[in-house]
Amino acid sequence: MTDFQNRIVGVVGRKGSGKSTRVATLLKYCPRVLVWDPMADHRDSLPDTLEGIDGETDQYFEEASDAKTFACSYVPTDDIATEFEEICDLVYHYGRMLFCIEEAPLVCKAGYMPPMFGRMVRTGRHRYIDLLWTAQRASEVSRTLTSSTDLWVFYSQTEPHDLDAIAERCGRDVAEQVAGLGLHDSFTWDTIERGIIPDSPRLLKRHVG
Repeated sequence: MTDFQNRIVGVVGRKGSGKSTRVATLLKYCPRVLVWDPMADHRDSLPDTLEGIDGETDQYFEEASDAKTFACSYVPTDDIATEFEEICDLVYHYGRMLFCIEEAPLVCKAGYMPPMFGRMVRTGRHRYIDLLWTAQRASEVSRTLTSSTDLWVFYSQTEPHDLDAIAERCGRDVAEQVAGLGLHDSFTWDTIERGIIPDSPRLLKRHVG
């Protein structure tokens, strides 16, 4: 695994466009999954749920570290910023998983990245960590995160600031295609290949064993 290259996938689109359905499909093909789930969207669809940082959380991660498969929704309680950094610390420590961050702008802004999450974005490949994040607006996402994103799943964006953010990262032609999407239409953009690739539920690498 010395040549491991992780993937960072962003799913961007307005409320009701289909992001949650796409994420749920992607999660099915990843055997080791933790979802940062502030709206509890995955509480009923994943087998395990954690709420709040406590001894149970530490025990879950310790047991999961030896498991070939696990899928857990973490629903934050009061101090979202603190809990997010603590969860990021645990994910980075144990590694070998997909970490999904729902509604990323709740924890990182365009000009700010929480320190532990920033470390994960920059060096997570050394810990065998893939990342999947979602946002309703492209302009609200940390530039550090968007600059590291390998694959984008674009749904409709119409606000000029959001289209400008997409153009800055992927090119004006891509932003124009996003602007022309219907509410439930989408396409996947590969930043390395600089082109649209076929939609697939297997956009993320598998971590087994």
